[in-house]
Amino acid sequence: MKKMLKCICTLSILTLFSAAANAAGMIKDYHAYRIKNQNIRTVVPVVDNILSKEAEIKKLSRNAYYAVYGDEHYYMKFYPALYDTDVYIVTDGDYDKESNGVTDFFKSQNYKYETLEDKDAYKEYKFDFIDYARSGALDGLFTLPDGLKPLKEGMNKINDKMSKGNEKTSAIPYSEDNEPIDLTCIDSEEYNNKETNVTVTVNEYRLKNKENKYVHAFEYIVKNNSNSDIKVEKVYSERLAALKDITTSTFVDMDRLDVADTLGVPLAIATGGLSLGFTVANNVRLARVVKEATRYSHSLPENYDLKAKSSMRILCLKFKDDPKPLQFTIVKQGQTYQFAY
Repeated sequence: MKKMLKCICTLSILTLFSAAANAAGMIKDYHAYRIKNQNIRTVVPVVDNILSKEAEIKKLSRNAYYAVYGDEHYYMKFYPALYDTDVYIVTDGDYDKESNGVTDFFKSQNYKYETLEDKDAYKEYKFDFIDYARSGALDGLFTLPDGLKPLKEGMNKINDKMSKGNEKTSAIPYSEDNEPIDLTCIDSEEYNNKETNVTVTVNEYRLKNKENKYVHAFEYIVKNNSNSDIKVEKVYSERLAALKDITTSTFVDMDRLDVADTLGVPLAIATGGLSLGFTVANNVRLARVVKEATRYSHSLPENYDLKAKSSMRILCLKFKDDPKPLQFTIVKQGQTYQFAY
């Protein structure tokens, strides 16, 4: 077995990705675990500290790692699962799911863990891996070519041309939404701005329809804890997903590669990556996407009066590949304050 994680203090942690030599690049396993009662913000710093010492390991964006040992290739990414942390692994070598470098690492840190059974999470993580592989970031791990790439690029050019000179914000005016959110919350973090005595709770949700491949829904709960009223003069983000972005991306839906993925490469290439079985009609699927995404696609608030000891709610969509914070401009007793979360 090779070592990817080395000794921390007196602990010897075996490789995160151990396997016997195999035909180069042919994926043999997709697997995932859930670390219980450990938020991603406590797990990733530990992993970063260990893996930063390993020359063979490349850190990808958003808590993802890639390593190559001879003919063997290993991909691993950590995901928030609210109070837990998910770990998704892809390898082209033999992999013992019950006893390996990953499980040894969990045990060395006294992490309780289980095999991931969340099908929605599993689907999302697999799509993210395929997206990484097609970008060229995982040279050596085999995956299907993107048969819809020319169409997607064309659609995005049209969308960018239509949007040129305009801010990527929705035309739907802001209105506070107090209805319950029936989505899986995958992360939650609370921030406290001491200058304004404002607390901002940020909740991240997995969407139910296919736009979840590209975006997540975010809920911001802004609470004025002070005894005086404040004005939320402006809320801004340099990059949010507007409804037209979602419909453009989802229309050229990459899920239709999934069937081809199980049937073989030549057939998939021959069909351009299109579904080889029955699919829901495009207009029906797009209607579902629009219905779900519209709720999170309103404009951000401006000049909103937030009473003392009260709160407001902001819903928005952020691109998963590069989520940007919301920037707040708050006026309190004649003073202007700015912060971003």
